[in-house]
Amino acid sequence: MIFDSVLEEIKRGQEGLNQGLPHGLTKLSQFLPNVQQKTYYLIGASTGCGKTTLVDQMFMYEPFEYINNTPDCEFVLDIDYFSFEIDKITKITKGVSRQLYNKYKIVADVNYILSRGEHRVSQEIYDKVMECRDYFEKLESSLTVFDMPENPTGINKYLYRKAEKFGKVYRKEVEKLDENGQTVKFEVFDRYEPFNKNRYHIVIIDHISLLPEERGYNTKQLIDKMSQYLVLLRNNFNIIPVVVQQLNYDINDPMRAKTNRLTPMLSDFGDSKYTTRDANYVLSLFSPMTFDIQNFAGYNVEKLKDRFRSLEILKGRDGGIGTRVGLGYLGESGIFKELPRADQMTDLHYDSLIKLGK
Repeated sequence: MIFDSVLEEIKRGQEGLNQGLPHGLTKLSQFLPNVQQKTYYLIGASTGCGKTTLVDQMFMYEPFEYINNTPDCEFVLDIDYFSFEIDKITKITKGVSRQLYNKYKIVADVNYILSRGEHRVSQEIYDKVMECRDYFEKLESSLTVFDMPENPTGINKYLYRKAEKFGKVYRKEVEKLDENGQTVKFEVFDRYEPFNKNRYHIVIIDHISLLPEERGYNTKQLIDKMSQYLVLLRNNFNIIPVVVQQLNYDINDPMRAKTNRLTPMLSDFGDSKYTTRDANYVLSLFSPMTFDIQNFAGYNVEKLKDRFRSLEILKGRDGGIGTRVGLGYLGESGIFKELPRADQMTDLHYDSLIKLGK
């Protein structure tokens, strides 16, 4: 009975096995209760807003660090990262930049670490990078980065085969009438039993509009097909899809003036709206400075400039819609930090953010 499975899940929750993996944003966790199995997350923002950085922090580094730093942790992390915008070396180098800040409070961006242009990384920084080796060896034991574009069907086949490797797929025989009215028997998916129910399989696609061509599909059709596959993989195999999607909107649109809303909406997700329909949670990241907004929800953007972002839940199947948090953003190091409420921000809070990286 399905009810028996419900009881089993309730018991797992009582034992603390449904708590999920922390995403690091504690104020948001009441409405976005950690990273959960069988949950599809969609994150949208305009170009240069930091959406990839946010995804890396919430769905890669924070879960990994929780498991890595929790003795006898029962959870297992497995991340497949389809990074269509950033190659795997740059991806990990950005992680090095993040770790340098978190561990040593050193601000060093990718260009400096890789000595691009006139930059030359110092021996001191190089030695600090070497001290991070153990961290990234452990991370890469749980992470696979694909930086060569793969079409939706190719990704689906890979993830299906991987699910079969980590669990048992049960099929059942069904009947239906063919076009000639004859009864035809065939097998369909019935259920899936993972070998380890505490394995968290996170699948990140960044970003979905860069999927390569398949069957002559246009961009919308490719996105729709990929999202359709992800829904089935989520429902059947408990995977955790995390999709990054570009937003396409005009702040001067008359409709925005009528609604008095300058921040992103579900209708702003570019190329396809199917992803917003399919996802369990839809998050948007917004940079007020990009639109010359000097005060946003009580935060002094004129002071913070590019150090400020607003993160909002646009859709949550279990609630939380409209929940918004202010984030401090250190782009050089790939770091987001939750800010106090606007009415609790002091000069010290503003100054500490403004001085970051100086």
